Amino acid sequence: MNLLSRLTQFKALVQAQTTMLSALPFILGMIFAGFYYHHINWGLSLLLLVAAILFHLAVNGHNQVTDFMRYQNAPDTTESTNNIIKRFNIPLNWAKGVIVILTALAALIGLWLTWLSGWPLLLLGGLSFLVGYAYSGGPLPILKSPFGEIASGLAMGLNITLIGLYINIYNTATFANAFWLKGLIVSLPAIFTIANIMLANNICDLAEDQLTGRKTLVHYLGIKASLKLLCANYIFSYLGIILATCLGYLPWLALGSLLTIPPVYQKIKVFVEKPQKTTTFFNNLIALHLILISLLLFSLLGLWL
Repeated sequence: MNLLSRLTQFKALVQAQTTMLSALPFILGMIFAGFYYHHINWGLSLLLLVAAILFHLAVNGHNQVTDFMRYQNAPDTTESTNNIIKRFNIPLNWAKGVIVILTALAALIGLWLTWLSGWPLLLLGGLSFLVGYAYSGGPLPILKSPFGEIASGLAMGLNITLIGLYINIYNTATFANAFWLKGLIVSLPAIFTIANIMLANNICDLAEDQLTGRKTLVHYLGIKASLKLLCANYIFSYLGIILATCLGYLPWLALGSLLTIPPVYQKIKVFVEKPQKTTTFFNNLIALHLILISLLLFSLLGLWL
């Protein structure tokens, strides 16, 4: 197999297009550190960002492998868009090797940075590893439960924001162990928008999930109520931006991200009217990027003014 084909398989396995789901919360934590604590450790931040992305890709790969194993036992779903391993003819042993390498690299970077910065990073990183594995691994994977949205929102939206914050303030005079509480408020837009990616995914996959025994939150709420929750989460994300700005955790220019409300509304309206995995699902990814990238850009502008 040529290098280009293997690269295509790698990108499919790790869902490379979702890399920003880890990068954006991390950068949000960095901006909060720069604005509120007036301190950024650029070198350590860049290294830890690489580790966060590597682990994100490893978790995605692990999810694809476990999806493949589930769909092997569900003949009616062999043509599912979830069955990435089969669609791209990815060798299972190669996929597992990629996952091990990505995880090992992320762990080594994390452990070295923990040695430099202290135990809170080990705690945050350890929680990320635990949730990352438990999401699709073990006897009771989170993705087969109604807690997938909460787990993804907190593990990525909150935890990665806190990691991006901590690595920049651990060596400052203003550091306090309660930094996580302020970080929680700042991370609210990331928590709700990332949780919505999982919620939208489960809305689209409800029929397939029922065939494979996945009883997600959508299974219990139903499509109609789940769509209402999805819309509410976007509202909460904007309210989080307003709250963080009013408390002085982000510059007032961060409110400029509210300008994305009209386009986000239009994208989500289309999804709500016709939720489909291959067409309208991506509107939620667009909405996430509109909200978080605009928040980062306006906040960066506020740092300079």
